[in-house]
Amino acid sequence: MKYLIVLLALFPMIGMGVLFVYGSGIEWFDELVVWSENAFAYHLPVVANKLYYLSKIAGVSALWLLILAFWVQPLRTYFRFDLVEFKKLLGGFALGYGVLHFLLFIASHGFSISYIGKLFITHLFLSVGLGALVLLSIAPQVKSWYKFLYIGVVLVIIHLLLGYRSLETAHIIAISLLSLGLALRLIKR
Repeated sequence: MKYLIVLLALFPMIGMGVLFVYGSGIEWFDELVVWSENAFAYHLPVVANKLYYLSKIAGVSALWLLILAFWVQPLRTYFRFDLVEFKKLLGGFALGYGVLHFLLFIASHGFSISYIGKLFITHLFLSVGLGALVLLSIAPQVKSWYKFLYIGVVLVIIHLLLGYRSLETAHIIAISLLSLGLALRLIKR
């Protein structure tokens, strides 16, 4: 089961790698991608800023892995479906994709510290997202700070709510699952 989780958690990374390399001038790779697009009837998106798009993919991957990691305990408590031994693995992948989301966002803006600083000041959701990333990365390391994970999850929800002008169905489902998982964890205490 551990290897299956690792393999499934690496799928977004593989897709991000394919999207990053596609169109960079490696002919055999581009031909392979075009062949697979024709064979499997899909098309890679054409985007103006690849790094920003990859940042969004990493953010979505981090979100869904965080949801899975956060639902491990309620699944065990309410449905007797025990995945507790994989909670740290899922959380580690979620944190890794969260850091990648942050780094790709900074890279998409050319590592311009002054411009990124202005963005973090003018757009509250960026500061909230960074706060969530810091809390979710530090809280599991200090045993007495473990309850700060709940604040980190609330900050992730706020980051999602403030970051999109209009919420799509996937955002509403993610926010609902995080909120319900938080409620179920707090009720059972």
